[in-house]
Amino acid sequence: MEDSQLICAYLDRLDGKPRFHRPSSERDWAYGRLEAQARSLCDGIAVWAREMSRLESERSPTVLAHEAARAQRLANLFESKAGTTLLQEPPAMGHLVLAVALEFARDRGFGDLTDGRPQLSAWFARMRGLPSLRATASPVSRGSEARK
Repeated sequence: MEDSQLICAYLDRLDGKPRFHRPSSERDWAYGRLEAQARSLCDGIAVWAREMSRLESERSPTVLAHEAARAQRLANLFESKAGTTLLQEPPAMGHLVLAVALEFARDRGFGDLTDGRPQLSAWFARMRGLPSLRATASPVSRGSEARK
């Protein structure tokens, strides 16, 4: 489990008497983990992009390698989850954060995290087809779609 808020909510309910968070179902926990993992992917790509914007002599190879490994690990995780009910449900915040993270990786030069991940690629194509995502795509993303 990732994300301090999610972990605290989980610990709060262990005794069956949550004081700080509303009671949650197992489905809520599964979705909470998905959303936290999507945020972790987005955060890691943001750190990688920020590091890459520094002068080459000031970049940390350790940070870059760590964030690249995290992104690949999480992309593999999302490939395994792409066909599950949780990711096939109508889009919610976790879905949007994951779509943004994948787009951000493409736009910022990290690469296409859906390459070699057919289920994630199909899921992402469906998400990118949503009118709200098309309307709010970055100029870089809109340009890449026009070239396809």
